[in-house]
Amino acid sequence: MLCVLMLSGIVAFAQTQRPGALIDVGVARVDITPEGPIRLTGYAARPKKESDGVIHRLYAKALAIGNDSQRPTILITVDLVGIPGSIRGKVAAQLAEKVGIDPAHLAICASHTHGGPEVGNLLNILQYRGDHFSDSLLALDQMAHLSTYIDQLGKKLEEVALAAMNDRKPSLLSWGQGQAAFGINRRTPGGPVDTALPLLRVTDADGKLKAVFLNYACHGTTLGADVNKVHGDWIAEAQKDIEAGHPGVTAMIALGCAGDQNPDPRGTIEDMEAHGREIVRNVDKLLTAQLQPLTSPPQAEMKWIQLPFAHVPTVDELIAQAADASVKGYYARLALDRVARGQEIPHVLDYPVQVWTFGNELAMINLAGEVVVDYSTRLKNELGAEALWVNAYSNDVPSYIASRRVIGEGGYEADASMYWYNKPSPFDPKVEDLIVTAVHELMPESFKAERPENNSPKVVQPGADNVILLKAEDAR
Repeated sequence: MLCVLMLSGIVAFAQTQRPGALIDVGVARVDITPEGPIRLTGYAARPKKESDGVIHRLYAKALAIGNDSQRPTILITVDLVGIPGSIRGKVAAQLAEKVGIDPAHLAICASHTHGGPEVGNLLNILQYRGDHFSDSLLALDQMAHLSTYIDQLGKKLEEVALAAMNDRKPSLLSWGQGQAAFGINRRTPGGPVDTALPLLRVTDADGKLKAVFLNYACHGTTLGADVNKVHGDWIAEAQKDIEAGHPGVTAMIALGCAGDQNPDPRGTIEDMEAHGREIVRNVDKLLTAQLQPLTSPPQAEMKWIQLPFAHVPTVDELIAQAADASVKGYYARLALDRVARGQEIPHVLDYPVQVWTFGNELAMINLAGEVVVDYSTRLKNELGAEALWVNAYSNDVPSYIASRRVIGEGGYEADASMYWYNKPSPFDPKVEDLIVTAVHELMPESFKAERPENNSPKVVQPGADNVILLKAEDAR
């Protein structure tokens, strides 16, 4: 029996060593740092003035995967609070016209730093002045700076995508998962978190590292509202340190389901640097590990579903609501203005769901909005955590995407945040089932059929003697 076990172990090890197929991959980047002072987003409490310096340069970075006959996909990461669906739609249309990219084959993932310029997701934050909201427009110079930046952003995203397409060369792709531990549940002490740190490694045909793409579920809020300088928070810090440790490499980071996850500790530059170093340590471990080779470029599927709001107020209700001094009252005034101009208050949100599958080796799910951790937990339980990667803040950031549990509990992510995002009310609790069902519908049957029936990932903790005990019989 020992001989058989040893032989099976050797075979398993040999299988992990097999090289992946060569896949054409291109890498590119473009600087998207504002050229001068600009209003920053993320905190209503931030000083009501334009930025006064730069801590990190901001970038858009792109991977183009697959040759022309394979219907290539383009993944872009941006060091921004979000990417509005309107900008993503224009970039997708331009790429479809110029190089024939299907919109489902384009994913744009935002880092959700709270130290970047406002790009149209949360303009209500800029209208919060002191202890009240202002119905007046921003100062002309501030609005001009924002509008110019947003106008140029779409052009730069198209530029970086085309540059990645032109850079494609035979490459090796592989992936694996580690962990990071500085993200905590900000709603509930000790509440659910997703510690997963998935990583995609890109090397040239000779094995030289070209790029890494990774993901972690934690808000970009280490630095607070007192910092009025452009920065990419822990995400930019980690990217900078990875690239410094691996000269010539492009580091790209997206967020997982971080809607209710904050960094801990937070508040200082030192905290931000420490979180960046934790990511780098785990990335370096993964880069030396036996990662799973990917043998084909992704197959991409995408659909839009409608997420219903719990209640769309009537005009009389909006008039009464407008007396509220909070953002809920400010939203009511905005809604009444729309009604007076002949516009309707939407009853549903058009919501994109995207799935990329690399054969049966990896499924990458791209969800829009500030998705809370329950979605990641549920999808990994249902589809298998060992081959699933979930990106939130992808392709659009229309609002928080609360789960049934979070909607039932109420609080900022379920309730007040919707008015900051210019939405009429919280979501109907059934939105969770609608999103999860859409993911299942887009997932290939072969992927679903070959996943383990029972998958319950756990965080392994050391005992009192600081020893981690791993029992083979506990593994499933």
